[in-house]
Amino acid sequence: MTVGIVLVLAAFTEKWSYLYFVSGTMGVVSLVLALAYRIVLGSTGTFFSATKTRKVSRVEDAKRFGAIAVPNILAALIYVAAG
Repeated sequence: MTVGIVLVLAAFTEKWSYLYFVSGTMGVVSLVLALAYRIVLGSTGTFFSATKTRKVSRVEDAKRFGAIAVPNILAALIYVAAG
């Protein structure tokens, strides 16, 4: 959804560098959050928060952030390759 909004904004303003900066930044931030949820926080949590629902929630959050990151990073890479 973010890529679509940025594409429309870039088309109206004719500043395609928005695609690189906004989508690239959003993609990198989302990728860092996905990795943080998956690696740093782990899937089990602390001793007090290690419940089944918490474990599933963190894995799902990591997947969501990854799903946000992929199209944004692809859009930024396409801009760089075309550029």
